[in-house]
Amino acid sequence: MDKIERRKLLQLASAGILSQPLNLIAQTCVNVNHGAATEAKPYTAQFFTPDEIALLDRVMESILPADDHSPGAKEAQTSLFADLIVSNSPDDVRQDWRAGLRLLASELKSSTLPEWLNKAAENEHNPQSPVDLFFIKLKQMTVEGYYTSRIGIEQDMQYRGNTYLHEF
Repeated sequence: MDKIERRKLLQLASAGILSQPLNLIAQTCVNVNHGAATEAKPYTAQFFTPDEIALLDRVMESILPADDHSPGAKEAQTSLFADLIVSNSPDDVRQDWRAGLRLLASELKSSTLPEWLNKAAENEHNPQSPVDLFFIKLKQMTVEGYYTSRIGIEQDMQYRGNTYLHEF
């Protein structure tokens, strides 16, 4: 009988010790949110200029265009994903992206976007120039941004969460 009482006493003591921090955490959450869920603010570019965002939108949409199955990279806001990643990257990465976008803008003055994409895709496995190397980074960022977006996950891949699928 003594053993059961001691065990019960330890359980109660543990509950008493934990209740104070748990109450504090719960109270803090309520105070921070003022009792209600906060609305998410739209993301605004932190690193890229509006012209660079527009260029990224054009090029990324050409890499992953909208089709009858799902929207494309522009609607998935992959340019803003790129901005978030690059803005939180080291200076050398930021400089590479700035330089790459300048090279791309320069290339597109003498070539159309589809022509440039075809040429860059041909050189993807054996990059011949800095702009070819940039294309590889740009394509990777586009794919990562798209397939981590709600559009890429839910509409393109048709992921429905942890639910049982009768067929796939």
